[in-house]
Amino acid sequence: MNSKTFPVIVLVDHDKTLRYLFGRFAERSGFQLSVVSEDISLKEIQSFDPVVVIFSSQELLEKAQPLVLELTRIEIPILVCSSVTEEARARELGADYCLLHPITFEGFQGALTLVHAPKRA
Repeated sequence: MNSKTFPVIVLVDHDKTLRYLFGRFAERSGFQLSVVSEDISLKEIQSFDPVVVIFSSQELLEKAQPLVLELTRIEIPILVCSSVTEEARARELGADYCLLHPITFEGFQGALTLVHAPKRA
């Protein structure tokens, strides 16, 4: 598998189980998953040329607010794993879309479809 031919999803995470799950989902969907720590810089993220950045928790999204602002400025979509009850707060923190618990393959694919949908004026 040549990684240069597959679009990249960057996952900000520290949970090995979730890394495995998203890796499988990404592979089935024709994407390459790159897992990074929460202290990554914008320049490092840009080096991946990602189609989306996923934060594995709202807590990580909240801690990374300076990075989230920079990602928003350069229009890289941000997803976060969240519960239905935390969805409004996730959007306040800068998430474009939420992957709602329990995270399923269909939910993952649906979120990626939303990311690639044309933006409304």
